[in-house]
Amino acid sequence: MSKSLRLRDSLYLRLALVLLVALAASYGTMYALFLSHLDETRLNSFSRTIAVQVTLIEEFLETRPAAELPALKGLVIAPALPDLTPDDVERRQRAALIKEHLDQELGRPVQVVAALTPAPGLWVDLRPGGGATQWLFLPTPKLVYRRSDSLVFALVVGFLVVFVGGMFLLWQVQRPLKRLVTALEAIGPAAPPQHLGVSGVGISRILIERYNEMAERQRRHEEDRAIMLAGVAHDLRTPITRLRLLLELQNGERRAELNQNLGEIERITEQFLAFARSDDDEAASDHDLKAFVQEVAAPYRERAVAVSDTAADGIVAAIRPNALRRALVNLIENALEYGAPPILIDIRRGGDDAAIAVTDEGRGIPERDMARATRPFTRLDASRGGKGHCGLGLAIVAGIAESHGGRLVLRRRTPAGFAAEIHLPGAAAA
Repeated sequence: MSKSLRLRDSLYLRLALVLLVALAASYGTMYALFLSHLDETRLNSFSRTIAVQVTLIEEFLETRPAAELPALKGLVIAPALPDLTPDDVERRQRAALIKEHLDQELGRPVQVVAALTPAPGLWVDLRPGGGATQWLFLPTPKLVYRRSDSLVFALVVGFLVVFVGGMFLLWQVQRPLKRLVTALEAIGPAAPPQHLGVSGVGISRILIERYNEMAERQRRHEEDRAIMLAGVAHDLRTPITRLRLLLELQNGERRAELNQNLGEIERITEQFLAFARSDDDEAASDHDLKAFVQEVAAPYRERAVAVSDTAADGIVAAIRPNALRRALVNLIENALEYGAPPILIDIRRGGDDAAIAVTDEGRGIPERDMARATRPFTRLDASRGGKGHCGLGLAIVAGIAESHGGRLVLRRRTPAGFAAEIHLPGAAAA
């Protein structure tokens, strides 16, 4: 079963969201700060312009009357402040800021009133030569400058460049990790670790390099293990055969006992060979499971082994027949030696999986020992105390089940009995 994370749980999506939020917050703050600075700069410039105009007009009025002032577009001089329509809050706030700047520029308190008559603008008090106060109207078509298309365009382009670049760098990390996860999920008895091309950056590259080193060590370990077990088992066959021939020539009293011991040694040797043997070269093919199980069980019919009447018909699965036959034979012989009759082989289907169960009426394996029962060279003497075994039978069956993409399940039956089940995936109706 694939253990791949859903997209919403993936590290890539979470990093992408963090990057998106961080960039949006930083660029939004940058835009707000820039606008604030731009407004303040324009306000300062506008205030200096007003201060210059006020100073020049005051100097002119010190020597000449207002009637002689050259006509300037929009400028109005009045002896008193006219009745004004209340202006909006934002313009009044801007007028207050301009007053602060004019106070500093002119070196005296200045009255500044925002007005909509005779046009949107400001009324500023004049004090030429310390004489009577007069009022100067200055049109200000727009006090607030909020539109800056070039700034928005520059920020959007910068945001996209940084975001796309960040996503590319994240993908450079995510892609090797995803390949590594896929390779790790595929590891099994039928699929040893595969070498991966080194790519990516930083820690992801180091992880793939370490994975390749691990895969190479695993491959050498498996080769050495298979060669050792096969070599030991093969080398034992020759002296066993010679001893059996010598016993045939002897008529001693202990001949039967010696033959039995040799048979047990030969059986252990065969288990070593079966455990070391690789079934990768055997091609899988579709088989009707019930017909296949009946064929395997046929030689054991006289020993109270039968296919259950409830076995499902018409279930087809892709199997490696020689390997699965060896697994079923191991389970049947275990049931014959350690269980109690009747021994039934059942076939059932659950979803897309099929299960082949070998059941007996014996005591079976205690619950506490089931987890280690399939480990190689494990002897459960309390309930499996036979001769001629080295603890490889269930390990062989488990390896064959996993090489088919399935698993071996051991369970105690209710009210009594024991079952060993080989679960096979991808079963279909005939």
